[in-house]
Amino acid sequence: MTRHHPAPTATQRGFTLVELVVVIIILGILGGLTAGILLQPFRAFEDQARRAGLVAEADLALTRMVRELRMALPNSVRIAGGGSYLEFIPTSDGGRYRALPDPADPASDPLDFATADSSFDVLGGLAAGAAAGDQLVIYNATATGPAANAYIGDNRATIAAFAGGTMTLSAATLFAFPSLDAQRFDVVPASGPVSYFCAGGQLRRHTGYGYGAAQSTAFGTAHGALLAEGATLCQFSYQPGDHVRNGLVTLRLGLTADGETVNLLYQAQVVNAP
Repeated sequence: MTRHHPAPTATQRGFTLVELVVVIIILGILGGLTAGILLQPFRAFEDQARRAGLVAEADLALTRMVRELRMALPNSVRIAGGGSYLEFIPTSDGGRYRALPDPADPASDPLDFATADSSFDVLGGLAAGAAAGDQLVIYNATATGPAANAYIGDNRATIAAFAGGTMTLSAATLFAFPSLDAQRFDVVPASGPVSYFCAGGQLRRHTGYGYGAAQSTAFGTAHGALLAEGATLCQFSYQPGDHVRNGLVTLRLGLTADGETVNLLYQAQVVNAP
């Protein structure tokens, strides 16, 4: 039996090579346009996430600096290295010393500023207390001068113990100046000053290096703890206060990552009344 196949009609003919190429080109153009439209929101999200990460990192570092600066020993802030090194002495507590004997209490123990003294009464106690080895500072007037300077140590003594409202020093000390009408003293940690500095594109915090008359600018990426990376702007400045206003520390920090840069400016008021 012979099978007969119908002849192809005009409606059954296939695609030509030219038509196929044209279709491929059109689909490529449409795909490129669609991909561009779809990728734009993803790129915007990535850019926003990168900026948010930089802002969060810079904000965290500067917030920590401001929090510590607000508790700095009066008149202990100093700047070096063209504004890239910031140093201050942190305080852990403070109180008031007895300046005069109590007529109703023969056992009262005022702090003597005429001769070296090793103990005195603390009025009102301390909020956080004081540990043996911590340092006590009275009337810190300067961070650079030859007198009343805790960095030099003429107004600083080591604490032996604090108990029962009595502060005992490890050695009899003659402090340079009394704290005028405030009768105030500050407790600073035995670890000494704190330095914030930028080196090698990093913002770092360093402490435990001890007191020194001159501020050190020899710290690098091997010193201290890392706070932020990609620092392209790191500028610190200090405006000392006077009898009507506190000192002011200005902190400028810029971070860069993948071509994206954010710059933040924070300020911290520092008590300057010794």
